[in-house]
Amino acid sequence: MTQATQPLVSIIVPVYNVERYVDECLASIRAQTYANLEILLVEDCSTDGSLKALEPHLEDPRVRLIRHERNGGLSAARNTGIEAASGDYVMFVDSDDLVDVTLVAACVSCAQRTGTEVLTYECKPFMDGEVPSADARTGDALTCRPITSEYFSLPHFAWLKFIQADRLRDPELRFPVGLCYEDWPFHWRLGLDAQDKCQLDARLYHYRQRPTSITGSTGRKLLDLFAVHARVIEMLDGSDAPEVRRILANKIRDSHWSVLTRIDPQLLGEALAHARNADVALRSRALHSDRSWRRRTIEMIVRLPAPLSRLAIQALRAGLSILSASRRKKVRGAAVESLA
Repeated sequence: MTQATQPLVSIIVPVYNVERYVDECLASIRAQTYANLEILLVEDCSTDGSLKALEPHLEDPRVRLIRHERNGGLSAARNTGIEAASGDYVMFVDSDDLVDVTLVAACVSCAQRTGTEVLTYECKPFMDGEVPSADARTGDALTCRPITSEYFSLPHFAWLKFIQADRLRDPELRFPVGLCYEDWPFHWRLGLDAQDKCQLDARLYHYRQRPTSITGSTGRKLLDLFAVHARVIEMLDGSDAPEVRRILANKIRDSHWSVLTRIDPQLLGEALAHARNADVALRSRALHSDRSWRRRTIEMIVRLPAPLSRLAIQALRAGLSILSASRRKKVRGAAVESLA
């Protein structure tokens, strides 16, 4: 494949207060074995040295800096990147993560072979301070297979998708500004709209896990999950795909468990009220989840009268805390015995 016939790939990188990480991130993007790239850096009014850290990378003619006049958040930065992208394909990379040098080449190869509108791939988490290990599967060892409803069971992250740019002409395919967990509506709208979807069997995206990550939050940001769930529930109005409906119900019930068992205690009453509203929305639309014990437990708790539901969830949290402490004690005991 010559440079002239290679499709242009737009890589959107939102940048906000990542001076420690962005140089390494951009180095991994610029080192791609696939060269025909448009690297869009959307700088969202950082208050640290992020902007200065970008300067050495601006010498690369493939890199383009876009600066926001006001901080708009991750959703706004990604939306700006989508509007500015001129590539045949679009993908996202978070500015504290890393990508394998073969990621784009693997995506282009699969997309051109299959004609897929949306290609998903896997990630390999690594802890901040560690060096991520490479996936041994590369080149001919990679498989690319069509997927249907399976897509909706995959992680929601926007940075695990390689998308035909024409698909993003739909103004509905944007990220909700002002909300955390913004990948939820984008993931579901994209999956419902795209007819052809494929999965690349490779972990070529390296996801950095940081203590300050939103995914580890126990504060008010967790309440945004209820708002994004409501948006996705509405997307399925009129849908007659039972497997997709089941997957959504499962994911929402699992999210309720996660939120209600770990959110800050002072926000518990507010979270329960949101969960009750979501339960009504799910039942009114006949969105039924599989009956795991966690889902059944959460359903029963949120359907209790408000004072009783709060007591029940507090008792559940106390029980889980005791169980967790017991497990930690056993692990410490086993470690001591191994040293004896």
